[in-house]
Amino acid sequence: MSLDVVAVDTIESVNSNQWNQVVEQSDLGSVYHRYGWLRAVEFGTPYEPRHLLVSKKGNPIAIFPNFVVESGTTPFRHLTSSKPGPGGPVAMTDEEEAVQLLLDAVPRLCEGTIISNQIQTSGNAYSRYHGIFEENGYDQRLVYGDFTLDIARDWDDVRDDMHSSRRRAIRRGHDNEFEIVDEEITTETMAEFFEDFSSVMDRVEGYKRPREFFLELAAFADRLKLFAVRVDGEQRGSLLFTLDDERSTLHYESSAVTEAHFEYNASELIHEHAIKWGSEQGYDTYNFGGTDLDFRDGVFRFKEKFGAQPVPALAWERGCSEFVWPAYKLARHLYREHGDRVRGYGERVREYVES
Repeated sequence: MSLDVVAVDTIESVNSNQWNQVVEQSDLGSVYHRYGWLRAVEFGTPYEPRHLLVSKKGNPIAIFPNFVVESGTTPFRHLTSSKPGPGGPVAMTDEEEAVQLLLDAVPRLCEGTIISNQIQTSGNAYSRYHGIFEENGYDQRLVYGDFTLDIARDWDDVRDDMHSSRRRAIRRGHDNEFEIVDEEITTETMAEFFEDFSSVMDRVEGYKRPREFFLELAAFADRLKLFAVRVDGEQRGSLLFTLDDERSTLHYESSAVTEAHFEYNASELIHEHAIKWGSEQGYDTYNFGGTDLDFRDGVFRFKEKFGAQPVPALAWERGCSEFVWPAYKLARHLYREHGDRVRGYGERVREYVES
């Protein structure tokens, strides 16, 4: 039976139930492949959707979500996995043929200034596709790592594996009269969350997801949790989580714990509650999210002290331009290695490829 592959330029052109069925019945599907998450990315960020879908007798059996994103300050763009969130192709049947069809179709999406396809995954599950990725010209690279915690065990065991400073912070938080509130996910609560989230990102100089993205997530409420801590009747911070039932994982997504909340140990109290809640709900893994794999990094140390272990997040990349891509890769490599010393060289490469 022949398979057909088509490009999808808006998630709303496909049936949500059929799309999610592929995610749920594939080996590699995750919450970040789901219709609702991709819709929030499409309508809440500037990224342009360029998804691929394989059908058999008119029924979807494989998907490959992608978005077109800018490449820093360069004039180039990349076709990349769901951003935010990892991605990659998934198939519920006819796996080899379907995945090959998806990879064969990628060059058709790389028009204009799109110079590469980047597949950013989470954990090591996609290592099973390394062979077929390599055969299709993809190079593997390591970008960052997720910190994951086994929560399919008693809280006492989880707590005992934490660094003493983290256990002490939780105890200090319990010195106050507090409550953890399971906030309803609405456009109003998401708008309020964004205000403190924005402040946090300004402080740490991190990537600030658009306000519209959080508002669009309200339609994805069945796969989200928003836990807030209240001390003396006042809200003292909140954390947003995604519920990855496909991977049996509770993902810490974003923080709205500002410096003003630090004295209440808000982050530790909410993480404690979320870990206990996730364990009670039957999740196997608690994912603290990604960070640079560098023990000298403050975020790395913060997550490590919860007893979480770094798990490399693998990525694969393939160039779309025979002439521009090699020059771009060289300039990127030199910049990463030598920074400002080769910025002038990078500008000359840019001038060359634009000419």
